[in-house]
Amino acid sequence: MSAIKALSKYGTIILVAVILIIIASITIYGGIWPPASVVESESMQHSSEWQFGVINTGDIVLLKKVNDPVKNIITYVVGREIDYRTYGEYGQVILYNAPDGEVIIHRAMFYLSWNNGTPVISGYHNQSWMKVTDNYVIIYNCSYNGRNLYVNLQNLRGQDGFITVGDHNLATSPFFIAKYDAYVAADQNIFGYPPVKPDKVVAVAYGQIPWLGLIKLNIMRIYGEWPYYNEVPRYAYDYLFATLFVIFVIPYISYYSYKKIKR
Repeated sequence: MSAIKALSKYGTIILVAVILIIIASITIYGGIWPPASVVESESMQHSSEWQFGVINTGDIVLLKKVNDPVKNIITYVVGREIDYRTYGEYGQVILYNAPDGEVIIHRAMFYLSWNNGTPVISGYHNQSWMKVTDNYVIIYNCSYNGRNLYVNLQNLRGQDGFITVGDHNLATSPFFIAKYDAYVAADQNIFGYPPVKPDKVVAVAYGQIPWLGLIKLNIMRIYGEWPYYNEVPRYAYDYLFATLFVIFVIPYISYYSYKKIKR
């Protein structure tokens, strides 16, 4: 039996088997189900155009469960010290359960704890690019467009947890503190969420399957469950259609062209 005939006879079975093996592998590695998540909004994008290596609306990110998040999650502050980056910036991106029931995917900026009323920032040791006071934290030049981040601590006193920020939210925040030349963008300041406690961390994001999540999101849109449909970066749909063409149409054309030649 020729390879072409074998592929035509068993192609579907082979494809399903490969997909199941891939899903099983990433599930075992990630230690979590489901092992991936579709990004629904632009809060982590770095451009109005689709970019490789950052999190875009419609991308699928893979998930890895983290044991002891305080110890094992690399925050922006720690990542900047050791030059560790993911998705175009320092530190790791986490998924966490917000108080309103949403699962948020944002960057962990630093872990906040308190010692007799004094804020303790894990990884902070008087770096020149960071300022810590009893009332606020400023991280200088910490967005992809060079903005400074201002985190107000006054309403977070006594609350331990991760401070989180969407990359795009910081880069486009309208909340400017002129006195400090910095912008408010932390989820804990903008949305009023408490710092993310370790037991609220769902997973750390890794990897990227581009565009394909748009299929699920547009099904959700039909049922009115995707309000962020206008936040898809430019060219994402073009890349999606090109990918589907390569996966499904070209093999079909090639196979039937082969059959026609054989006749």
